[in-house]
Amino acid sequence: MTRDHPKNQPIRVALISNPTSGRNERHGLLGGVHDLVRGHPTVAHFQERTYDGIVKATRTAMADEVGILAVNGGDGTVQAVLTSMLGAPVGSLPVLAVLAGGTTNTTARNVGYGEAPLAALERVLTGSAAGVLAGTVERRPVLRADADGDSQFGMMFGAGAVYHGIVFARDQLAARGVRGQFGAGLALATFLMKAIRGKDGPLAQPLEAEIFADGVALPSVPYLGMLASTMDRQFLGLCPYWGVGPGGIRFSSMRHQPRHLARIIVPILRARPSRWLVPEFGYRSLNAHDITLQFSGGFTLDGELFEPARRARRVALTARQSAYFLRAP
Repeated sequence: MTRDHPKNQPIRVALISNPTSGRNERHGLLGGVHDLVRGHPTVAHFQERTYDGIVKATRTAMADEVGILAVNGGDGTVQAVLTSMLGAPVGSLPVLAVLAGGTTNTTARNVGYGEAPLAALERVLTGSAAGVLAGTVERRPVLRADADGDSQFGMMFGAGAVYHGIVFARDQLAARGVRGQFGAGLALATFLMKAIRGKDGPLAQPLEAEIFADGVALPSVPYLGMLASTMDRQFLGLCPYWGVGPGGIRFSSMRHQPRHLARIIVPILRARPSRWLVPEFGYRSLNAHDITLQFSGGFTLDGELFEPARRARRVALTARQSAYFLRAP
């Protein structure tokens, strides 16, 4: 006589694809995604091009109590999903399987489910159908940005040169077909050359900002740029954070016209502190629970651009909420 062993229950999956994301629009990824999904008719596949559409699809998936929400898009697509999930939750949070379907894919490189999106999606679909998924689930704090009466969630905030660099990459480089990590690297190299030479311009204009870290005011000086994130690395694998502290937000700033700029490039590339990366020379890095900024310039959240304001705006950054990400084995 044989004894039946209980079978694992299938895991409910939904997929959100952004047809305008880099790999979907320009590299034919979406066609391969359609081929895979056809073999799994119970998987809801939302195809949304707009922020509002992605938000609506996310809330529909959550209302359907899916266990895994696969996201096939770029950093901005993931940002919209996170804002929908954490801003107005309608149930328990699904685990996110982030696929590298965008152009730069910084979020996917940090918390994604592998680098090859089709192979990753196939693992999700076949594994969930069998009730067993390869990999681990990672809980990661998510950045919340409160500004202009609105709350947005994401993984990376930037202002000053960071904001202007993204504008430059999209307006000047993408128009010439230069995109992705290469485009981001070229924008960074252009900025560094101008800053080292002391030339002000669209990429290196000073940003007047008041900054408070856990209620403590930072020096009131013109800034060149600033970053805040709950991720370890940014585009190109850069890790521009060398500060310490118990907070979940990693924050770094560079004052306008810093000293010894050429000497700090390698330490940042190698993600390690340096005797040149000190406040006396214009570089500051710390971890904090709360970052509050007062400035009128534009900012970016996961590559999405928020235009400059006519008057000083207050942006409050916190990291008290978390999301769960499926990571490859």
